Amino acid sequence: MTGAMTATSGARIEAVGIGREFGSVRALAGVDLTVGSGEIVALLGPSGSGKSTLLRILAGLEQPTAGELRFDGRSQLGVPPHQRDVSMVFQHFALYPHLSATDNLVLALRYGRGMSRAAARARAAETLEMLGIADLARRRPAQMSGGQRQRVAIGRALATRARVVLLDEPMSGLDAKLRVELRVEIVDLLRRLGTTAVFVTHDQAEAMAVGDRVAVMNRGIIEQIATPDEIYDLPATRFVATFVGSPPMNVFDGTWAGGRLSGPGFSTPAPESAVAVGIRPEHLRLVRATGAAGTTGAEGTTGAAAPTSTPSGFSLRGQVVVAERLGAERTMYIRSPAGMVGVRVEVGVPVVPDETVTVTAPASALLCFGRDGRSLPVPAARQPS
Repeated sequence: MTGAMTATSGARIEAVGIGREFGSVRALAGVDLTVGSGEIVALLGPSGSGKSTLLRILAGLEQPTAGELRFDGRSQLGVPPHQRDVSMVFQHFALYPHLSATDNLVLALRYGRGMSRAAARARAAETLEMLGIADLARRRPAQMSGGQRQRVAIGRALATRARVVLLDEPMSGLDAKLRVELRVEIVDLLRRLGTTAVFVTHDQAEAMAVGDRVAVMNRGIIEQIATPDEIYDLPATRFVATFVGSPPMNVFDGTWAGGRLSGPGFSTPAPESAVAVGIRPEHLRLVRATGAAGTTGAEGTTGAAAPTSTPSGFSLRGQVVVAERLGAERTMYIRSPAGMVGVRVEVGVPVVPDETVTVTAPASALLCFGRDGRSLPVPAARQPS
């Protein structure tokens, strides 16, 4: 990307108690969300979680049935979309098929911003150069690839220099390589422009890569909003713990008694209100019956013998089922009395189907959950740096 640009001052967004109902269906249930000026927040969640509904309310395309929405302290309730200083990028490119890339941008600037033709054309040229697609200036959408069309659509949103940019799964129709390239470009551009942005996605990798903070949504509420590191290392709920992470966190249900949570094949220290324990696949350590450890594990050690008990940690025995290799990483799946267990191992670790192995983890790697699904206080050693 090349070209200079004029930075703008992003608006501060405050959504308080936002509710939205469609007949008997509650899409949003008292959502609170604050986005700082120039901050990028990713709304992450499964289909039906309410993230796109919330985005449409921010844009003014939907009106909430409850709550308050403010930009820089000014209420936006009843304010039409064109008066909110908001631009939006959709999942589908939504370009005018009979106009060139330049003219698609010029139209948005002339009718959306009231710029003169000369000023609009200059801004369009600057934006296309900034995106590295100046060579597409005269092409129509039918003459472009999917990635090129989406770059033009993003350029149209950024060219207006709106104080808030809303992106509704803008890369879901692109292949994996283009998605990575484009999300890097989007983050770079938004930060250079100083624009406040809300980015909706169901892709956890995308959310963690794009957002300064990530808001994980489920069933019309925000379960947790925090930095990507905090979301991954210290999930606030069982849903967040299992939704964020690939492969997902292993969670085992048990019964508490005498300071320990016990379930099929395991017993581990836990606070009194715990009903489940969770462990990330990379925090589990594979130990073979021969005494040769199968992973570097969280502590980077090898060669430990299989433990007979783990009074201060976690241990579970099972049989190897299969291993999935994804590039430089491999996940081994083990069938245990507590269910299927995913363990991150090095690529060179041999996979022997039906082999009996033990997986262990230190107490500092465990995360316990209460009956309400919320995580319980964790040891200080587990706090992210």
